[in-house]
Amino acid sequence: MHALKRFFDFILFGNIYVAFAAVCLIQSTVVQIGLSNHLYFYSILSFFATLFVYNLQRIFYSSQKDNSLLSIRRKWIFENQFSIKILSIIGLVGVAVSFFYNDYSIIFYLSPLLILSIAYFLPFVKLRKNTWFKLFTLAVVWTMVTALVPSLLINPNPFSTNNILHYFVRFFFIISICIPFDIRDMEVDKSESVFTLSQKLGENRTRWIAVVCMLIYISLISIEFLCEMFTVKIFIALMITAIINATIVFMSSSKRSEYFYTALLDGTMILQGVVLILVTI
Repeated sequence: MHALKRFFDFILFGNIYVAFAAVCLIQSTVVQIGLSNHLYFYSILSFFATLFVYNLQRIFYSSQKDNSLLSIRRKWIFENQFSIKILSIIGLVGVAVSFFYNDYSIIFYLSPLLILSIAYFLPFVKLRKNTWFKLFTLAVVWTMVTALVPSLLINPNPFSTNNILHYFVRFFFIISICIPFDIRDMEVDKSESVFTLSQKLGENRTRWIAVVCMLIYISLISIEFLCEMFTVKIFIALMITAIINATIVFMSSSKRSEYFYTALLDGTMILQGVVLILVTI
């Protein structure tokens, strides 16, 4: 059991899990806007890019003077810096190799996002210290990587009304699951002088903002269906996962386990992609 837990922690805290989530959201976009290509090579590149960026930022984590602020995840990060550096290298090599299997125009789409992602956590920039930049950066980068760029690569009209609608669908989904992480990190962010939404508005109000964003997401899914962007079967699958997602977001709390956030909340991205793939087989 101990070995299984160590493996589980490695997948979760080593960011392999969230990298797979990026793949799932890309495949979700393929289904939702009916792309003719499944973008497997782009999905592989995105997996390694996520693995690289998320582990790279862990190298810049600052140690806490107050050990009570060290969650299971942060303890794992400080105790496994060698593994994190190896995963960063694997991610970088994976990006370098998979790049040559993609349309080279992808460098123009992803380079600004890479710069923005690195600026998010670098000590001398650290966009995450700004309340709105922290949320907006995460939501915009994830929306562009998993929704806009796939459309730019394949869709002859990436800025059609239907496609723009889908970008908003993805944006509100992402921001609704990003906001609860502010609740999780309230004390750590406070100690690092990072002023988040939950510190300004309180835990309860922040949670309700996340729920409202999830309800907007559900409403936009319904509009997508009314615009005949996908079948009834896909709509039902999306609504079922959306209700599960909304329930998890509503359950978020600063008292929740680290696994609730890293496994369950991040897992909503995987759930959406996997369910959509299964109903379209």
